[in-house]
Amino acid sequence: MLDREELQSAVDAGLLTPIQADALVAHYARTDETSADREEVRFARGFHDVFISIGLVIFFVGLFLGIPSLLSFGQPKTLATYGPATVIAWLLAEWLAGRRKLALPAILLSVLFTWFFAVTATAIYGHVGGRVVMTSDIGNPLFGPFGFDWGAHDKVPLVFGLAAFFGGALYYGRFKVPIALSGLVAGALVTLAALIETASPGLVLRHVAPFLLAAGLICFALAMYFDARDLARTTLNTDKAFWLHLMAAPLIMHSVLAMIRSDTGTTGEAVAIIAVVLVLGIVALVVDRRALLVSGLVYLGVAIFNLLKSSNVDGQTGIAASLLILGLFILTLGSGWTSVRRLVLAPFSGSRLFDYVPPIRTRVQ
Repeated sequence: MLDREELQSAVDAGLLTPIQADALVAHYARTDETSADREEVRFARGFHDVFISIGLVIFFVGLFLGIPSLLSFGQPKTLATYGPATVIAWLLAEWLAGRRKLALPAILLSVLFTWFFAVTATAIYGHVGGRVVMTSDIGNPLFGPFGFDWGAHDKVPLVFGLAAFFGGALYYGRFKVPIALSGLVAGALVTLAALIETASPGLVLRHVAPFLLAAGLICFALAMYFDARDLARTTLNTDKAFWLHLMAAPLIMHSVLAMIRSDTGTTGEAVAIIAVVLVLGIVALVVDRRALLVSGLVYLGVAIFNLLKSSNVDGQTGIAASLLILGLFILTLGSGWTSVRRLVLAPFSGSRLFDYVPPIRTRVQ
């Protein structure tokens, strides 16, 4: 299989057009039987990526511990910390993501830059306009955003969402890192929620779970859009879809469980959680995305424990049994993923469904 990053380097150098690169990858994918049923996302090309990423984390922790010690707390302190951090993150991205093409540092810097950009813009909004956007002195400005007044009257959520959107858009437009697209989408969703809350105060806050579910379904729909454009899972579209699926899963899972919680008791709630996880598991099998199941595993483990507890199993034994059952479930499903997927999709053989989901593979690498 051709290396996508090497092909991207050829595209950046003008040796290939993006269309030619995609066609070349697709051609080799058809002849590479060992690529069957992959859900590959390139996090790192080697430990060099990990080593650089560790350095980034240590550097920014030092930055956030160092600058605040020279300043008094408040909006200027937050701005004085996040402003330089935003610029430094971008400059490092130019070198590590733009020039060196290091995957894991590019992912890490994407998250950091989008977050720093949003916090900086929100702090500027409060500082320049003389608005009170900070409601509490919580210590280090590393946690400054948690001291923002998120009330709709001062438009903090709207400013933060718009800034996250533009920060993600800048990073994605410059470096084409797939995870940056998820940051862009997250910013757009926060902005949309803030606009709705501004137009109808209290509406979002009174119906948080339905709004989170809608946000999760939007992320899932976008992920399926990119998946449908790359059924062979050979281009960067599959990485874009992966991160969107990873963002959609917890939004859907948490919101659905929040809406079904009632007075049915521990046992009834545990059964409902297991049912939701099973449904999500079927969807994951159909679209061939294990990432959709990750957010439900903790809930599933807790549900199994509660069922055992209701059967008078003592605490330590219940925890051990829950972990064993959960681990066995993951190992069994993971090992037999292709066979189980073939069984689930058998009734849909020859249907239009396969225009949007990967075909059933016969061999697994």
